[in-house]
Parts: sequence; structure tokens; C-alpha cells
Amino acid sequence: MLSLAAAACHAPQQAQPAADTPEAAPAKAPGRTVSMRPRALVYKTSVPCADNVAISLNPAGTAVQSYPAPGDVSAASAPVELPGGWYLDRRGIGPNTAFITLTYEEYSHLKQAPSPEELMKMVIPGAEVTEMRSLDMSPARAAADTAAVIRALER
Repeated sequence: MLSLAAAACHAPQQAQPAADTPEAAPAKAPGRTVSMRPRALVYKTSVPCADNVAISLNPAGTAVQSYPAPGDVSAASAPVELPGGWYLDRRGIGPNTAFITLTYEEYSHLKQAPSPEELMKMVIPGAEVTEMRSLDMSPARAAADTAAVIRALER
């Protein structure tokens, strides 16, 4: 079972809409129970782009790896602005994140997601994640208690 999971992590991926997973399901191995809890992420960007939809590119930055479906994007999935230029992630920011010219509101009104080729043309040049921190709290707790997030950033 574990070898299948490891092999799946290395399988080539086609660009596809990203699935939201607010809480990870416990992983199980024969005779053992392992629980994985996602951690809240905060990040900074090179230019103001908090209102712009984030997508994931391949490590070379030449192709789209994943993107949200329009129905998965709303004001509730936009990042939360924090002091010091930080944002609380609510969509899935990572090291290969790019931001497109469409805002959350504009994207949420699309009937279907743009193609990966169209999304590549919408990438905002130079808009990138410059710093990212994982916090010792779940995304749900962070969203419910931004004061705790701010305290964690001050440490």
C-alpha cells in the first residue's frame, strides 16, 4: 500500500483543476494509524496580488500543473491580509505558485476554467511568492483566529 502511494507521488501529472482539501484524511498502514494534519501557511509576494487567483506551475515555470475550478473560487477562498505584508493562504500556495490577471471575483463568474495555455498567457510577470511560513496550527484554526496567526508571526 505504501509503495503504491509513493509511486503515485512520482507519477506525471496533467494540468487539472485543484481539489480543495481543507483537512487531510488520516493515512492508514496495516497495523498502524498515522494522522496527518495540514498546517496553515502564510506568505508574502513580490508585488500586490492578493486579489488575483493563484495557480501552480511546474518547477521550470513553463507549464500549468493545477488551477482551481471557477466554482471553487470565491471571496471566502481569497487570502486574508495580515500585518507586515503577510497573507493567510486559503487556496493552496506553494513554491511554484503564479498569479494570473483575473481576480477572485472575475474568475468565480466564469462558466468554465480557461485552458492551461490561456492561463499561462494570464500569468502576471514578476508576481511570485517571496516568503512562506508553515504555522503550527490547522488552516481552519488560523482562519478562525487571525490574532493567533499574528502572534505566531511575531515570534
